[in-house]
Amino acid sequence: MSLARIDPPGWAPAKGYAYAVRQGDRLAVSGLLGCDPATGAVATDADFTAQWTAVLANLAQLLEAAGTSAGRVVALRIYLTSLDAYRGAVRTLGQPWRTVFGDHLPAITMVQVSALVDEHALIEVEAEAAVGDPR
Repeated sequence: MSLARIDPPGWAPAKGYAYAVRQGDRLAVSGLLGCDPATGAVATDADFTAQWTAVLANLAQLLEAAGTSAGRVVALRIYLTSLDAYRGAVRTLGQPWRTVFGDHLPAITMVQVSALVDEHALIEVEAEAAVGDPR
């Protein structure tokens, strides 16, 4: 089965990787940061909630470019640089989630890591989603 690289319109070109790859009815999404997708820059003053909101918006755009939606996401892997930052912001994270996912709850793994590829990034999310006919 062939592979199709997904590059959302208006996003900075991915260098050395694909934002997402579709194989048949499966979509694998690379780790996304809470950044401006046109430039790839993470705001140096962005707090956890702002980055969470941005990463979910980026994921929604990427899923749409691939012909699917957040309601078809089957798994998320969330990497945090600080569980304390997550816990401190947890009460503000629900609204951005509901904006993108509604009531849908995919399988989720969340882990704390020592660092992410961008020194200003607090969170990175990768996903797996179904694409095509939902039957």
